[in-house]
Amino acid sequence: MLGCEAMRRRALAGLVLSLVAPGCARPNAGERPAAKAPDRVEPVVIAPKPVEAGGSLAIAAVFPTLGRYAVSGEQSLKGAQFAVEDVNRAGGIHGRLLRLAAYRTGSYFVDARQAAADAVRDGALAIVGSNSSELSAAVAEEAEARGVLQITNVSTAADLTFDPRTGRQRPFVFRMCASDEVMGALLAGFAVEKLGARRAAVLYEIGRTYSARLARTFGARFREAPGREVAEFHYLALETDFRPQLRRIKEFRPDVVFVPGSFPDATLVAAQSRELDVHARFLGGDAWSSPLLFQRGAPPGEAYYVELCSPAPEFDRRYAQALGSDPPGCRAVLAYDAVHVIAHALSRMGRLDAAALVGDGLAATRRRLRDTVAANEVDGVTGRIRFDARGNRRQGVALYQVETGPEGQPRALVRGWLGEP
Repeated sequence: MLGCEAMRRRALAGLVLSLVAPGCARPNAGERPAAKAPDRVEPVVIAPKPVEAGGSLAIAAVFPTLGRYAVSGEQSLKGAQFAVEDVNRAGGIHGRLLRLAAYRTGSYFVDARQAAADAVRDGALAIVGSNSSELSAAVAEEAEARGVLQITNVSTAADLTFDPRTGRQRPFVFRMCASDEVMGALLAGFAVEKLGARRAAVLYEIGRTYSARLARTFGARFREAPGREVAEFHYLALETDFRPQLRRIKEFRPDVVFVPGSFPDATLVAAQSRELDVHARFLGGDAWSSPLLFQRGAPPGEAYYVELCSPAPEFDRRYAQALGSDPPGCRAVLAYDAVHVIAHALSRMGRLDAAALVGDGLAATRRRLRDTVAANEVDGVTGRIRFDARGNRRQGVALYQVETGPEGQPRALVRGWLGEP
């Protein structure tokens, strides 16, 4: 992308050329004019084979496997695949196999939106995905408009389950995790009630919705307690030197420093805080969840963060054995449970004949499936699963504390649960 100065220079050059040599703007005889730029960005979607009516029961999985969200997308997709394998190993649903129709996309919202539209057209009964709030919002627009159930595994944007422009609920959109608003409020409550904090500094990434929402919610909840003060500081994307902000934070003398950013940002902030002798407890959201957290240096005081699910040791071992890689945090297991919720609802609906999977019958089946999911309560790998009136899973978050291990390396240990179990 051109910077502002480069664009100004290009515009100026074009203006001068048009003034002093207008004839140069025309192609010479026999020369082909430059091709016109495309009017739209072509979506990146790798679609599976279409669903055969009357055969297996198809659930679409819409996850990115290219671009910035690819790692999380692959982990989420693998969790969904595990769930379908387990359902089919147990005999399927009323004699029919469950099919996971995987729509692999790029990491841009137009990719996710196109994949959702394709999944609806191809006959999917429901959609699992995506793993990013930006992509899930694009899927949600299609799911709601077409009357198809969507369950996202780890998208936390509060306005995902309702239309941010109108405030109206999206009845067909559900999520398997706590929202940004829930996380921020629970962390603030923990800081006030358990840590006894009276002064909180919030250092967030300006321009990143996730970070700004967590900062706003945390600050609002913290200020509700009598005698509490909050000071907000921000940084830009790709910024790596946080010492100017940390010097001001040190002057504020906070009891806690909340950094609702990514684990690389938190790691740099921690190391530079130790350098500047900023003594406070550090808090973070689910984006801190990574084995690489604080590998370049731990903060000077205690550090806590929240995660979207409780540990699932058996599932993690299965994932590690199958892929030969580290456990994926909550992404895969929550995708697993999302498929489990859909399969359980399909089982409750009874056997579906061929007419229920095409045309008007398919539309009616999709509505029944949505209603059954909304009313059901299911025991999943991550615990009890039930949804509130807005499609949000009724649950809190797991609390982790980061401490120094026997060999001097940081390690995260679960310390409890915040909010509704």
